[in-house]
Amino acid sequence: MGGVAERVALACIVAGASAVISIANLAGSIRVLDLTGSAFMLSLSVLLYNVAFTIMSWVWPAVFLGRVSRRGMLAFALGGMSSGLALMGIPPVPALVIAGSGIVGASSALISPVMMTIMTDYYGKDSLAVTKYNTYSSTGLVLGYVAAALARVRVGTPELLLGSAATSAALVILTALVPQKYVVVEPRRVTFISLIPQLTGRLRPLPSALFSPRIAYNMHRLIQDFMRAVRRNIQRRLPLTLTGTAVLFTAISLFFTPMPAFMRSVGLSDVEVYATYLTSSIVSTISYRVVYPIISDYRKAWKLLITAAAARAPIFLLPIYVLLLKGSVGALPIIVTCFIAIGLTWTAISSSLTTVVLAMSEKERKGERLGHLNAMVGLGTIIGSLLAGLIVRSYGYAALSALASALVLTATSLYYRAKNALVT
Repeated sequence: MGGVAERVALACIVAGASAVISIANLAGSIRVLDLTGSAFMLSLSVLLYNVAFTIMSWVWPAVFLGRVSRRGMLAFALGGMSSGLALMGIPPVPALVIAGSGIVGASSALISPVMMTIMTDYYGKDSLAVTKYNTYSSTGLVLGYVAAALARVRVGTPELLLGSAATSAALVILTALVPQKYVVVEPRRVTFISLIPQLTGRLRPLPSALFSPRIAYNMHRLIQDFMRAVRRNIQRRLPLTLTGTAVLFTAISLFFTPMPAFMRSVGLSDVEVYATYLTSSIVSTISYRVVYPIISDYRKAWKLLITAAAARAPIFLLPIYVLLLKGSVGALPIIVTCFIAIGLTWTAISSSLTTVVLAMSEKERKGERLGHLNAMVGLGTIIGSLLAGLIVRSYGYAALSALASALVLTATSLYYRAKNALVT
């Protein structure tokens, strides 16, 4: 590992980017609500952010790998976030605010995989890099929510977004302090479907099978082998893990997309909304070091992921709790309690999920696999944010939370199957 200045630079880039993203997401949502008063338009803004995030997660290996250094990718991403935030803060036009949200989403998709690959190389151990990245990121979320809550007392949401744009632009300067050893242009790779070697092994005796007197029997066996290989391929650990992640983040997006609107509908002020998210982030920040010994063991990381995902099922019934206890218990204590539990489970999910994906990845493909993970996160959030506004408008918050809870249980089941599936 390098010197103190290098470690501070890495920490500041991760924490600063997370602070900016947290403000962009929450303040951007409130900005759309202020301009339109519509939970549906809020969902549309979140949807565009997630679509842009997902597209960039899939596209960046083809666009950047082999052409641009990690430092160049970071500078591009931070500069893009700055321009998107400025667009969200300057004009009081909902369409432009939503467009700015999409720019921020596309830019933020680059930061996580690039910084994670730098930090795994820098620290030399996946679980340590994941813990440090998540700790810095969570600290950034805390700082972002604190800054937003304090600033919101004195300035409006547009000024808050413009201040975040300036912060993101300033972070570009810090990329110059990324250790030169890890500022590399990563090579391009061509990957082949892993099913091909399984099939070619069976196809070698095909000519003799065709001329055999038992041709029908041999062809039947060949078809059986082919179908068995296909079944094995779709039951492999990585595809199941990525599928479970898409389902889990569909549930997460269903729950969180309309949450600012729900909080306002039950009487919370903007400052109370920021404080609630801040509480959750503080809990996450404190608990990252606690889970580090657990995720250091690959098998325990799987158990932690499954347990934490399952725990989200009752938590996501939060709107039902508030609506049922209305009049006897205030909304704020219920929401804060659930957000504390959300912070704890997020620590477990984010740490263990990244760890198991890195453990399933070849050293030279870790960045690519993290990009795939980001894409599945983005796909889930696209589906969730697309459905959230429609479901709230037609059926209400209670139905939305029940669906989110059911999807969490489905994701937990997929993770359990992945844990016991073929290693890839």
